[in-house]
Amino acid sequence: MNYPKAKKDKIFRNIRDNGYALLKDIYSVKEINRVKNSLVRMLNYIKPDNKIKNLQKKYYQIKEYSPKLKAHFYDMVQHETESLRLLRKPKIHDLVKNFFKTEVIFSASPSIHIFDSENDRFLEPHQEISQYSKDFLFIWAPLYNAKNSQGGLLIFKDSHKKGYQKHHFDNKLGSAQVSKEVMNKFEKKIIEVDSGSALLIHSALIHGSIKTKKKRFARFVLCDRLCPLVKLPYLRKEKAPIKIPYVGVDYNAIVD
Repeated sequence: MNYPKAKKDKIFRNIRDNGYALLKDIYSVKEINRVKNSLVRMLNYIKPDNKIKNLQKKYYQIKEYSPKLKAHFYDMVQHETESLRLLRKPKIHDLVKNFFKTEVIFSASPSIHIFDSENDRFLEPHQEISQYSKDFLFIWAPLYNAKNSQGGLLIFKDSHKKGYQKHHFDNKLGSAQVSKEVMNKFEKKIIEVDSGSALLIHSALIHGSIKTKKKRFARFVLCDRLCPLVKLPYLRKEKAPIKIPYVGVDYNAIVD
């Protein structure tokens, strides 16, 4: 069942005013456990050991057994159907369609981000760029409570109201990041999210990772970029690439 109109309006106000909305208890414990169990089975396929049924322990077993195969696991989780079932929940898609007043949206990059206590996949503050449409909403849903030593999400308040900023790609991952000069313009805030709940975030909101401080713990987060059929150059311009490139494109000049 979709959200009633009054609830939707409140969610949309939060996205417009704050850059995000917290969707509480959108997934059941049973749904979350299905994903965890499926991921354990994937890891167990790499190194069979039915004694370990805990996702955290199994993840670290495989990380120590073969970092390369752990990377292969990361490549495959974006195609795992139990996680896709949650990311494609009609209740969420209905919100995105209503927010952008469109009947068509696109799932641009479903994935499970994994941030373990070594923090070697730490993402610097950035905005969501290089997707199908200029503006979109993305979902951020942790499989474990993302709070305290298990981390959360760092956001920069009101940054979504200032358009898209210049990004750099000079960190160790080669990922997009805004400069400290840009970051310092906004107040920082840590958002904590319980397992079963999710954040629905505007693509222009500057956000970044929070380090995982709990030893031998990995933060698994379901993510997807839900792009509306607006500000989508690929279906209007014959020479446009399918995803909007960041370099050489003025994001703030893109209009429908």
